[in-house]
Amino acid sequence: MQLDQLTAFVTVADAGSFTRAADSLHLTQPAVSRQIAALERELNTQLFDRMGRNIQLTASGEALIEYGRRILQLEQEATQAVADIRSGEVGRLRIGASSTLATYVLPDFLRTFRSGRSGAEISMHTGVSAQIITLLKQNAVDIGFVTGEAPDEIFTSVSLGEFETCVVAPPGHPLGRLKQILPEDLAGIPLILMEPGTNLRTYVDRLLNRAGVAEQVAMELDNVEAIKRMIEAGLGISMLPEVSVRHEVESGRLIALRLAEVPHASRLIRMVYRRDKYIHMLMKQFINHVAPEFL
Repeated sequence: MQLDQLTAFVTVADAGSFTRAADSLHLTQPAVSRQIAALERELNTQLFDRMGRNIQLTASGEALIEYGRRILQLEQEATQAVADIRSGEVGRLRIGASSTLATYVLPDFLRTFRSGRSGAEISMHTGVSAQIITLLKQNAVDIGFVTGEAPDEIFTSVSLGEFETCVVAPPGHPLGRLKQILPEDLAGIPLILMEPGTNLRTYVDRLLNRAGVAEQVAMELDNVEAIKRMIEAGLGISMLPEVSVRHEVESGRLIALRLAEVPHASRLIRMVYRRDKYIHMLMKQFINHVAPEFL
């Protein structure tokens, strides 16, 4: 069983077509067909049912496909491991991050990390923290940056710091005259919050519920930037990470008010990755670059 045969087999199965697989592999269709035929002869079985232009994996093909993918993944990792010995400045790093971290925290770290590593290819995937954890479990990203509780034991989790959460309001809002903001001061005030199910919304709901404050939700949005624009328009106030409003506060477009007597008015930032994952050199360098910068 040869790697080029397995590559052809997996590519045909994923593409659902010999023609599309040939285009993807930059081969002719007869060349791909010959590789599949050779593999079928070696295994003494048929891997695909060919029904006109449509193909479908046989039971033997279904049994082989996951092994094929794992073998090809191991071949890529082996090649990467050898390349890492020669140089730690090349490779691909896939990062997943909550939208707030990706927007307001990570850009500076990525800029300094990329300096001197022109051969490094970095891709960024964003979403709520739960989505990032799912991507990590699927091995769709190498490293994740999330907020909130520690994920389960299949991950290594590095605590990096905390997001301070503040009350955000437009300039001139009555809350700005208070010397300190208590959760009960938010009762009866229209709130502009993230959609239910997001990490930030869950955190705000829990904090206000603990204080016995009934939320008056005026609007629900799916991103922090939109919430800030609504606050500027005078449509309500919100509770947001302080880091996300620094620019608007400095320019006088918003005010950020700290909560008093709230022991958990912050959320922990975590860097996580799978314990069973091969940590290539570029990934190792990134982990070592980020952790000291936060701590």
